[in-house]
Amino acid sequence: MQLVPPMRVRLPVFALALAAVIAGLALSSSAAAGDGAPTTCRAVKWCTITAAGEASSIAAQYAIGNVQRGTELAITQDYVTQHQVGGEILDGVLAGVCAWSQYQRDWAPLVLTTAPDCEDPQITTDEFVADNGTAVWTGCYPRCFGGVPLRYDPRCGRHGRTFCYSSNCEEYANYSPWSPDAHPTDPLRMTGRHRLDVRYLARYGDVWTNSPFYMVRDGTVGHGRADWVFVSGDACHIVTGPIGTYHRPPQHQ
Repeated sequence: MQLVPPMRVRLPVFALALAAVIAGLALSSSAAAGDGAPTTCRAVKWCTITAAGEASSIAAQYAIGNVQRGTELAITQDYVTQHQVGGEILDGVLAGVCAWSQYQRDWAPLVLTTAPDCEDPQITTDEFVADNGTAVWTGCYPRCFGGVPLRYDPRCGRHGRTFCYSSNCEEYANYSPWSPDAHPTDPLRMTGRHRLDVRYLARYGDVWTNSPFYMVRDGTVGHGRADWVFVSGDACHIVTGPIGTYHRPPQHQ
């Protein structure tokens, strides 16, 4: 039996691989022209939506809600240096909102398209944050994205000790903090007396209960599972320090 030289076997494989690369480049080219498939959220369950692609004096990368996996986004801006894309959300609870993604990698394919109302999807801070955009809590623990650490504590805010929430309460994926008709939607889970990070107080209270809502980060869930969520300040019995302050939790935590 005559053996076939290895090169004769590999050449067809190489040719197929080269063809695949060329086809991929062709697809990328058509996507850049806006002819590709709709861009969709491909995170585990949720893609976090933020107010802007970069921090500025009038806008910042504050989370403003979440969209479910499979939600379509008409991308009008690709902010390469910040790894974010922005545009118009086409379906779901946030349909019609001009906003940015928290992570570019959550969306595919990266198709630039036309959405006249969202050519520059930047939302000013005072549109969704209370007290003319100043009701924000900042700091660098556990990440520089900020937040006041809240944890369950029977003393709950007494004597200026630990910022905390004294009751378990429901977390919601969305709230629409920029709307006077704001109310919580997409209930996710109950808190478990674990630490939360407050980012900001929503500009509008809940239209149904006339109670305040906070955007918080729940560090017990991972990215793509709606880790930035809204909670009721009254339902959680949230006690916070002055706006703009930050307190590091005790070292043993």
